[in-house]
Amino acid sequence: MKKCFFIMFLLGLSSVALAQTSKATSEDFNEFFKKFNSDTKFQISRVIFPLKYKANNDDFELSDYTMAKEGYKVLHLNNKSDEKYLKRTLLVKKNKATLEQRGLDNGIYIDYVFELKENKWFLKTLVDQST
Repeated sequence: MKKCFFIMFLLGLSSVALAQTSKATSEDFNEFFKKFNSDTKFQISRVIFPLKYKANNDDFELSDYTMAKEGYKVLHLNNKSDEKYLKRTLLVKKNKATLEQRGLDNGIYIDYVFELKENKWFLKTLVDQST
């Protein structure tokens, strides 16, 4: 009887320990964003491919496109030297973050949309309405 109780006690402890370790905390967006812009391999690993995006076509109509991993060019979304001709606004919600880049008299108008997926941030899409 004591052995049975002891085994049940151990099983209970192990299930509590597993439950605590499975409650992973979500990745901090600011830490993710810093690494996303400084580590090329990390950035590519955190883009959902094929990347679905929207951009103006030749008639300046917003059209849907997809980009394979091979066509992807590394982004530098926090480059300080861009601040003289770009305004950046970052909107972070629970499971979604949007970086708005607006040009200062140069036609740049791009939104980068990030999504929290399994407690990790990923670039999900972008919308380029630049002229």
